[in-house]
Amino acid sequence: MTESTQPLVDAFKEKAALVAAQVSEAADLKEALHRVVQICEEKAPCELLAPEPGTKSGPLSENKLPTRAQRIIAAPGLSAEDFAVLEKACEAKGFLCIRGGLRNYLAGFDVGLAWADFAVAASGTCAVPTTDEEVRLATMICESSVLLLRKSAIKPDLASIAQRLREMQTTDNPEYTTFITGPSRTADIERVLAIGVHGPLELHVILLEG
Repeated sequence: MTESTQPLVDAFKEKAALVAAQVSEAADLKEALHRVVQICEEKAPCELLAPEPGTKSGPLSENKLPTRAQRIIAAPGLSAEDFAVLEKACEAKGFLCIRGGLRNYLAGFDVGLAWADFAVAASGTCAVPTTDEEVRLATMICESSVLLLRKSAIKPDLASIAQRLREMQTTDNPEYTTFITGPSRTADIERVLAIGVHGPLELHVILLEG
């Protein structure tokens, strides 16, 4: 990391913390993937929000909902080589690690992992390429969303990425990009803040060099 990058990293961490995102750093991708497994292990069992035929359920949660007996990490955006590393770490814990078929788990799963293309330091926002439906689902229907982000991909503000966004949307095959700022939240009902109504309960961002 260069000296010019550090202020952006610090600013991103500060703003991300203000919106309840949890930011950590990893020496390399292998360490980051093991951290993903740790996040899955430390969270409460995933609540099943809808019937899912053939799925073994566990004890009721505090919300009186059935829980998923086996923990699941979905990582559709990883390369085959990186997925193999994550899958091996999951097997050691008895977790299921999946790359596709996420529509079979719409009742919810534990952790969704994706790469962020870039981030905005001014708001603690991550931009995730979600043209692939599997990646979209991984970031939306998990209880804990984990994003991998290169420090060099942190930009100062929205103006600094405007041209890139224009280019992405003016090609013959426009791309989907999802902007994620903290965990899902709303205050639509009587101005009472609720977390996780429209998406993940938690957002973790793991920063990597490069």
